[in-house]
Amino acid sequence: MKILKVFTITVLCTAASLQAQEFKSQTYVSESGRLGYTLSKKAPSEPATGTQYFIENFNAARVDETKELILARYNAYSDEMELKVDDNNIMVLDPKENTVVKLTNNMASYKFVKYTNEDGVASQNYLVIVSDTPNVTIYKRERVELQPEQHPTGGYQRYKAAHYKKVDPEYYIQLNGGPVVYMSDKKKDIYAIVPGKEKEIKEYVKENKIDPSNDNDLKKFGAYLSTIL
Repeated sequence: MKILKVFTITVLCTAASLQAQEFKSQTYVSESGRLGYTLSKKAPSEPATGTQYFIENFNAARVDETKELILARYNAYSDEMELKVDDNNIMVLDPKENTVVKLTNNMASYKFVKYTNEDGVASQNYLVIVSDTPNVTIYKRERVELQPEQHPTGGYQRYKAAHYKKVDPEYYIQLNGGPVVYMSDKKKDIYAIVPGKEKEIKEYVKENKIDPSNDNDLKKFGAYLSTIL
């Protein structure tokens, strides 16, 4: 039976921080002594029902190309990568551009990416890597929103507590190492992703019944697009 080993993360902090017993950030090194990444103290969550996570449990993961395993989960409400330091402490990874956190069970890989959203606004968040080839990458942004509590305004209404609600994901695409841009799920927009290849793409989508909002289909679609660029 194969045993999964998760390395302990060692904290480095100043004496002043220890005396204060409260600090905003910590720098960690692995057991090998390699200087790692910076983590920040996780802010308390607003009380509400529901969940802030698409994958609830912590899973073994690697940050970028480090060999050591850590326990991580993505908070889709706060857009934070949470790391479980020990049973009593959960910290937040301070991301750098293009930081990749890959769950070793292949459930998901997250990349901190700059992109342009549907409204043309430049943004930067953790995106899930859906399809990854040398010249085509398709990403998904997972989102959770907080629905505020609702107090009854009439005799037949009931109080509704605040709750976290998963919303439809957004998809983004990057061609030939260019900018990461919003990817519409409308068929006419899908056909026009690669200028001059509308006919070929339309035939492929129809023949393979590609659903532009299905991750498995988009993985196939990304692999196809890489053959026509």
